[in-house]
Amino acid sequence: MEITLATLHVRRSAQAVPLAAGCLAASLPKPLRRKVRLLDFFPDQDVATVTRTILDGKPEMVAFPVYVWNRVQVVAIARELSRQAPSVRLVAGGPEAGGDPHKLAATAPWSALVLGEGEESFARLVEELSANDDPTPEIPGVLFPGFSTALTSQLQPPLELDKLPSPWLSGLLAPTPEGGVVWEVSRGCAFGCDYCYEAAGHQGVRSHSHQRLRAELELFTQIGVSQVWVLDATFNYPPQRGVDLLELLLETAPQLHYHLEAKADFIDPQTASLLSRLSCSVQLGLQSTDSKVLSAIHRHLDLDILSEKIHLLEAQGVIYGFDLIFGLPQDSYSGFIRSLDTSLSFSPNHLHIFPLAVLPGTRLAQQRNHHRLVAQTEPPYEIIRSPGWSEQDLLRSRILATAVDIFYNTGRAVAFFPALLELFEIEPHQLFDELTDWALQQPDIDQAMLLASDLWNAHDAYRLQQGFLSWRLKQAGLSHLTTAVLDLLCYHFHYAEALLGPELPFASDTEREPADLWTTPWIRSTQLRLVPFAYEVLDLQEMDEMSFAEFVELFRPVGSTALFLRQGGEVLCESLSDEMLRLLKESDGRKTPEQIFSGSLNQEIGRELVAFAVAEGLLHCRT
Repeated sequence: MEITLATLHVRRSAQAVPLAAGCLAASLPKPLRRKVRLLDFFPDQDVATVTRTILDGKPEMVAFPVYVWNRVQVVAIARELSRQAPSVRLVAGGPEAGGDPHKLAATAPWSALVLGEGEESFARLVEELSANDDPTPEIPGVLFPGFSTALTSQLQPPLELDKLPSPWLSGLLAPTPEGGVVWEVSRGCAFGCDYCYEAAGHQGVRSHSHQRLRAELELFTQIGVSQVWVLDATFNYPPQRGVDLLELLLETAPQLHYHLEAKADFIDPQTASLLSRLSCSVQLGLQSTDSKVLSAIHRHLDLDILSEKIHLLEAQGVIYGFDLIFGLPQDSYSGFIRSLDTSLSFSPNHLHIFPLAVLPGTRLAQQRNHHRLVAQTEPPYEIIRSPGWSEQDLLRSRILATAVDIFYNTGRAVAFFPALLELFEIEPHQLFDELTDWALQQPDIDQAMLLASDLWNAHDAYRLQQGFLSWRLKQAGLSHLTTAVLDLLCYHFHYAEALLGPELPFASDTEREPADLWTTPWIRSTQLRLVPFAYEVLDLQEMDEMSFAEFVELFRPVGSTALFLRQGGEVLCESLSDEMLRLLKESDGRKTPEQIFSGSLNQEIGRELVAFAVAEGLLHCRT
């Protein structure tokens, strides 16, 4: 049987890894694995294109993992596949199949739905279909539309993870050099939050063996993967499990960058210390900072404990971010902005804000009448209104969330945001309200554009910051501070760009000792950033110790040009002398240093300047 496992991803990104499809394919007997084709699709591809690509492989079965973000398009694809190739068997799985299987079953001519963890169920289904066109409707974990079997009898118990083959080690998923991987460390969750189906059907965490995890890490290292998204709902619960995982990462693949999800309550000094030795970021799901709101969805937060745990991370220099949800039961717009202000008072590296989704199969969906929630009945299942939330409040929250995403997250504002709040003497939500009011008055920005925060890049956010803050300073009668504020923005923008950009390699031995440094044409490395400032950049680096008003009183805008680069994992920012700036700017691969300076610089000093620039990798021979 020829099988196609088709994954429609949420977007094109390093995280677009067909992990579910790979796990299903790996679960099949080896003879059947060879008949599996994994295909990746994206929202910008239309139904006709996807259908044609799938049918080009002449499959006998097509299976889809179905999620909130792809359900509508997957259903449309399934219908078109059935129309063009009615003999092809269509199978659906994933969270949408498990959350409300009978509703999904009615949307398209599905042959079967795989519920819950699907490896064993899918393998059994494929084996039966390979041997028999009419499989028994009694396969655990499989629902056959048209049969009136009670759903509860179809549920598959949690699988023993040690029995499941790795899609990475089996070669069904292939990591790529400098690419990203989505790495499953465990399944399940020890916590039962009402809005989430991570622990649906059971509570508790099952971890993959360290033997398997080590082998996968060694593979990622061998291939040269750059980023790893760790799939573990709470990697640090219980704390010793988190410690063991971090020690494994440090021992096996310390050079990779990891994205982890943690619960703040269980961060301890040992965990914070281990995190500091890794290249990583940690996401902490607060959802709200109001204990009454959290209690209504079976969560807990003590702000004093949170403060203590965040201090541990900050003391170790660990990058962390928060999650918030607006639209929660027992919450309101005023409560949401309090949570926003409280969250930003900790200066997280980023703050992700989402609308409440009443997902099928969750406790919240079962209690929607109790909470009097009105939500969408189709994906993305977002809240429409409730006793505490009017539709206008939810729209205001959505606009506020996108303002945070653009200005704070994409604009990488964490380093200078507290200084802005102090300067304007306002709370975070007030600054973002003013930002949205100003932005919507600009001729090139409307509400739809503002809400499409995914379309904004760092350069867009930087230009928005420049325009808004120039206006805000003028409104506050602080125009005399504008140059200093814009210089600080410029410094942090280019620092972040250098940090996230390519490394500058040191020069090779052959370039360090050419026949004659002075008469060799050099070309400036493309990894360098030469950035002009109104103030001396070294003075700007002192601004953390003083207010904007104190800075302007103490320093004058004498002008400087800074060099930004990343080398050896560190960002370097240096103020350039006039001679070094001239050398770097005019080294275009045609002119020699002798021609650039044409007698204006002592040759001995000039040779030392060139030797330094070449040795540091700032200049190289044209190839």
